[in-house]
Amino acid sequence: MSECDFCDEFSSGQQNAYARVYGPHAATRVLVDGPFRLLPTLGQVAEGHLLIIPAKHLCSLADLADEQTQQLERLCRQVKSVLRRAYGACVFFEHGIRSAGSGGCGIDHAHMHAVPVTADGVLNILTEQFNGRTIGSLGDIKRNLRHDSSYLFFEHISGQRYVFPVENLPSQYMRKLLADSVGKADWDWKKCGPEPELISTLQWLPRLFSAPAIANKE
Repeated sequence: MSECDFCDEFSSGQQNAYARVYGPHAATRVLVDGPFRLLPTLGQVAEGHLLIIPAKHLCSLADLADEQTQQLERLCRQVKSVLRRAYGACVFFEHGIRSAGSGGCGIDHAHMHAVPVTADGVLNILTEQFNGRTIGSLGDIKRNLRHDSSYLFFEHISGQRYVFPVENLPSQYMRKLLADSVGKADWDWKKCGPEPELISTLQWLPRLFSAPAIANKE
């Protein structure tokens, strides 16, 4: 997977966006290691904007095995607890790519966003534009969609979860919606330089992700 930005970063390569922006002085941004890796994203919509990424390359979190999905559920609950403690409300989203031409952010390695914002109005936009349904668990995504159906997953600050089948999404569609909801103009991770929000996240958030708080084990 030498062409995957995340896979290159996880193997300590230098041909990835994080290495190009932050260079050798910030060798890693991983807060939690293991089968799923937790790290602050480039292009912070808000300080504490994190990604949950499977260490092994796949294009959709809906394609995880059941045991891995349960592990992801546990990690999401723990991340939510920490972000709420640190910042207040947070939302989650994923664009699951399961078919060619369904758009995306330019990286096809599956990743879940955890964003400490209230995302006012975003759910209304999604329900107006897409024909979605409520779900109870991440495992319900694959139980409710065809195996080749790409999708948008969104968890509201209330904890209510939704999945929307999508044929194609503009690049970084959800990033822009969330950034608009908080009045942030620079939402494009591809154009960002060094960010104070990311540096601050790396400086103080790791202590909240200590071993007692986060258990990300096989």
